[in-house]
Amino acid sequence: MNKRLPNFFSPRNIAVVGASTRNHWFANMVECAAKAGFTGRFFPVNSGTDEVCGIPAVRSVAQLPDDIIDFAAVIVKSSAALAILDELAGRGIKNILLISSGFAEAGNEGALLQENLQVLCRRRDILLLGPNCLGFMNIGAKVSVFAGGAVQGELVPGAIGVLGQSGATSEVIVTKIMKKGLGISLYVTTGNEALLTSEDCLEYMLESGTTSVIAGFMEGFRDISRMKRIAQDAARRKIPIILIKVGRSEKGKQAARSHTGALAGNAEIFEGFFRQYGIIRVDTIEELVETAGIMSRCPLPGGGRVGIATMSGGLGGLYADLCARLSIELPDLSPETVDSLNKLLPDFAQPANPLDVTGSGFREGMDKIIRIMLDDEHIDILLPISFAPESASEEFIPGFNESFMSLIHSASKTIIPITFREVNDYARKYYRDHNTYFMEHAEDGFKAVAHLIRYAQFQRRFRRIQEKI
Repeated sequence: MNKRLPNFFSPRNIAVVGASTRNHWFANMVECAAKAGFTGRFFPVNSGTDEVCGIPAVRSVAQLPDDIIDFAAVIVKSSAALAILDELAGRGIKNILLISSGFAEAGNEGALLQENLQVLCRRRDILLLGPNCLGFMNIGAKVSVFAGGAVQGELVPGAIGVLGQSGATSEVIVTKIMKKGLGISLYVTTGNEALLTSEDCLEYMLESGTTSVIAGFMEGFRDISRMKRIAQDAARRKIPIILIKVGRSEKGKQAARSHTGALAGNAEIFEGFFRQYGIIRVDTIEELVETAGIMSRCPLPGGGRVGIATMSGGLGGLYADLCARLSIELPDLSPETVDSLNKLLPDFAQPANPLDVTGSGFREGMDKIIRIMLDDEHIDILLPISFAPESASEEFIPGFNESFMSLIHSASKTIIPITFREVNDYARKYYRDHNTYFMEHAEDGFKAVAHLIRYAQFQRRFRRIQEKI
């Protein structure tokens, strides 16, 4: 890992060259920093005004205060960017975010400009993020140098690191993570990666000590050999890497090249590479968020056999079909489990897996039903029904949930509630406060369960191989 990255991602005094009210970039940056709880200072640089967005400005880089600026964001035309970076380096400011576009993604002329940019950064010892990117949010450290304006929701610190070669797409990912009631450690957009690469950021996340799951949107890799080493390190640390990797189709590869200048590569080769090194590949943002959520909140199961307890035969059939399609094993209940459930449930109930506890049965005490199923030697993961509370004024629903939610963090098996009704913001906070992952949408939720099972299987294989080395 580059030893400068901890300071790079934790600046306190930030110059913003090209800050202006004629575009939204600086205003977005100030707003995002406030939402993150940033207590440092911004120093706008604008040749035509003494203040930007109510913040005192200086007219040139030369007028910035001495010795306190530890980071700069640059928002100027690509043709002027190199001269600005050179001037900043002359002032000793060498941690820089370049938001400007018009480089390798813009064709041959832009590619040449980016090559010159790389030469300058190496000659002047500049650590550069970008160009053509939105910046980063170090939410755990309450620092944000981020120029995007589409991240919604409360910026909650947590264990998920987010990496995006596409700024706007990753904003959608971060928003959905926040809306899910999950938390983020570090969120970085890398753009064209003229100097700092996705591999650099992945290494930093792995070694930071604040990230236990990494979710990313990737258009291409710069160094496959290095990615192999990163994946092996992630496996040793039990930190799953979950990626949307575009480029399965020729049109997808073309889109990647025109966006950040990335090389999308051969889809089949990447598929094999991911499987071999335990990288979890997903196809949609929703699947990415659900998988990151389940990995951040749920322990790895000892096996892949799933038990389901719901209160609807129809839902049980739906879930069984999803499990069959995703190769999730639904074992028969043991005779002992069936006997115990028969004693607890109404006479008309038919104990099976999936289990329909019936409308009458769930009133007998879900905690008792859950304990019986947890004792079944055939079950490794249990998915019980849960009612998402709509407000703090409800009485029955929280009591019903908490009759078995207390088992989630004490049981030796993985328990993942499936919500029965729509989940609002209050309910998401409710589950977050209980540090509980919940399945809200069956399709993506069961895909996440399948990824959890396969990652646990990968970890067991990886450990056996490591023991033999």
